[in-house]
Amino acid sequence: MSAASLACTDSASTASGAEEGSADAGSKADGAAAEGADALAEAGEPAPEAGAEAEAGAGADAGEVDAGAEAGAAEGGAGAAAGPTEPQAPEGYGEFVFADPKPEADALPLYGLAGYEVVGVYAKPDKESTKLGFLRVGTRMRVGEAVKTEDCASGWHLLESGGYACASRGLVVDERDPYMAYKPAKADVDAPFPYKWAYVRKWNSPMWWRAPTKEEYVETQERRAILESERTGEPLPGEEPAPSPGEGGGDGGAAAGGDGGGEAAAGDGGGEALPAPDGEEAPAPEPAPEPEPAPEPEPEEPPEPIKVPLSPSHPWLEKGYFLSLGEELKEDGRKYWRTARGGVVEKANAFPYEAKDFSGHAIVEGMSFPVGFVMVKNGTKLLEFGDDDKLHATGKTLEKRTFLNLGEEVEIAGRTYFTVLPIPEAPAEGDAPAQPEAAGDTGGEEEPALLVKADVIRRPDPQPIPDGLDPWDRWIDVDITKQMLVAYEGSKPVYVTLVSTGKKGTDEEPFETPTGRYRIYSKQITSNMDGATATDGNYAIQDVPWVMYFEGSYALHGAFWHRSFGYVRSHGCVNLGPSDARWLFNWTTPFLPEGWYGVRTSDDNVGSTVVIRRSPKPE
Repeated sequence: MSAASLACTDSASTASGAEEGSADAGSKADGAAAEGADALAEAGEPAPEAGAEAEAGAGADAGEVDAGAEAGAAEGGAGAAAGPTEPQAPEGYGEFVFADPKPEADALPLYGLAGYEVVGVYAKPDKESTKLGFLRVGTRMRVGEAVKTEDCASGWHLLESGGYACASRGLVVDERDPYMAYKPAKADVDAPFPYKWAYVRKWNSPMWWRAPTKEEYVETQERRAILESERTGEPLPGEEPAPSPGEGGGDGGAAAGGDGGGEAAAGDGGGEALPAPDGEEAPAPEPAPEPEPAPEPEPEEPPEPIKVPLSPSHPWLEKGYFLSLGEELKEDGRKYWRTARGGVVEKANAFPYEAKDFSGHAIVEGMSFPVGFVMVKNGTKLLEFGDDDKLHATGKTLEKRTFLNLGEEVEIAGRTYFTVLPIPEAPAEGDAPAQPEAAGDTGGEEEPALLVKADVIRRPDPQPIPDGLDPWDRWIDVDITKQMLVAYEGSKPVYVTLVSTGKKGTDEEPFETPTGRYRIYSKQITSNMDGATATDGNYAIQDVPWVMYFEGSYALHGAFWHRSFGYVRSHGCVNLGPSDARWLFNWTTPFLPEGWYGVRTSDDNVGSTVVIRRSPKPE
């Protein structure tokens, strides 16, 4: 998962994704002769680093506010409610633009299949043209006739979605739907979790590219025992532990006593001769007859080594790795998972993992700043202002991370409170995640004024639109100090949530998320992330969901392995609840073309702006 590397490593688009065996994934390839690694390179995807991270303390070091989000908004700023004169985005805003128009149905006589894990999509039938994105293994779509060139002998094919893919680099083409030995797991793009995951529970768990036979399984376990012996220092079953120095024995050492090994040990042919009678010379002993040489054994043919179908890139998995799951398999009475990337792992070694989620809240019509989240450990009481002009408990406790639509700030008996307003009903259209229950939703009935203590609420600060953006442009503000993210359309906030950015780390291994102004340059439905750190050890997570790279290996992405949102935690990326990450993925530009798994930005397809800053810490 590289030097800027302690951020988030995408090995989905590097070799780690090819753990699943043959490059064509079992398909009948029509001229798909290039290596899988070439296909990954053709996709032009980053080779970065990610985050299965250990929890760190709350907050982030205070710093100067980043100059990336400079003033440029009209008066009224981010808190202003939508008005009738609100600027509208031009038609087709965010939709992917192709150099060549999308083909008509009658121009697509052939059937295409992504036979490599990653099949690159280009603007033109030319390897040197702009790389637009990629297809995932198993993707099927109609394609046009071959355009053969020097850099693609089997021919470039215009895709139904737009763009070109090469049949020499993973695209399988036929006059009918191409055959595939197994059906790769398909990402569920309508859910927060595109896949289910399993957690590797045993060290040196083998991964195969197909289910092993009985003999292959036994051979694999013997190899695993050797690896475990090397890891733990324990002897193999049936082996004696190595003797400690001074225990005696061992090659070349003289015995301290006991049987065998001494220079004058008793036994045939050894020791001093007995004395002869007086006056007689002792007869010379007769030499012993030389033994007949033993017949040399006939050489035996060594047994043919068993070829074990281990994954070429990840044959042995460490404890703690996450695998994305596809189908279940059974072979010789044993049960296996086929991973979403085609690898095969015994179910006894990888247990299903219950993915975690969190979602912020859309800022819908009728809402404006201030809004916020309850951020105290045991929650806080929702209060009401009674007819006696005193505060009373309502009996309702607001749990930590409860979203609140806030009204005016008031002071009562020397303490500051916010009024709590009802949450307007979200519009029926749109793709916002299901909203968590929020305080203050009274269903339209007349209720006493509700209040909450101001010092238990974490509120985002309205930010001006960055210079150079149009009034309708979509952009993201991340405040490291408050661990909050706000999505804006121009000067209008449309979504707010909690995040986990990079923890401090060490001088040798800093993990902090870099501040600055960036643009999203690559979006992927999922991406493998792995790496090695001195402080946290090795980690690997298959198919981290809803990934949006904005700088090198740094990305906004879903994190299904924790719920620590609102506190620093990651190796540098901006962790989001998977529901939030999916919302942002579908909202940010450019939008993903139908059937694609990843997209790259360009001058014609500009990525949304991301501003990462540190607000001053409150005194």
